[in-house]
Amino acid sequence: MSLTSSKLPSNLNIFKESKRSRCSEADESLMPTWLDQPDSWNREDYFEKTKCYLLKKNGVLDMADMQLVGMLASQIDIYVSSVKELKISGLVINFNNGVTVGPNPHMTIADKALNRVIQIMKELELSPKSRSGYRSNYEMSPELKRFLEGP
Repeated sequence: MSLTSSKLPSNLNIFKESKRSRCSEADESLMPTWLDQPDSWNREDYFEKTKCYLLKKNGVLDMADMQLVGMLASQIDIYVSSVKELKISGLVINFNNGVTVGPNPHMTIADKALNRVIQIMKELELSPKSRSGYRSNYEMSPELKRFLEGP
């Protein structure tokens, strides 16, 4: 990646694809395997693939995008770690030497990290709904339409 462009404002740090960029290499599967296999999660690999995807999609990346991609990778890292721990210890665990039971704290950690992941993905326009031109094909059932129209 190289910082360049005399036609752009000087206060923007824009990254453009260079000839030596890893983004120009053939993409392996873009489908993440870590969703089903959390042990296959690789933060650096995700960071590079997401950077390349955004660069191809938008043509440029600025420093804010790079920082958001880093934050996204960090939050996914927290989510994956929590999911791994949940698989080991379960959703409900014992507290106070087995006297009380309660929800595993990793459930809350995973939930908060997932919410942050979704927020950052929306900011980067990585979620389908956040992209321009998104249209939902949802249609109401005739029963629901009649109910909403009233008597």
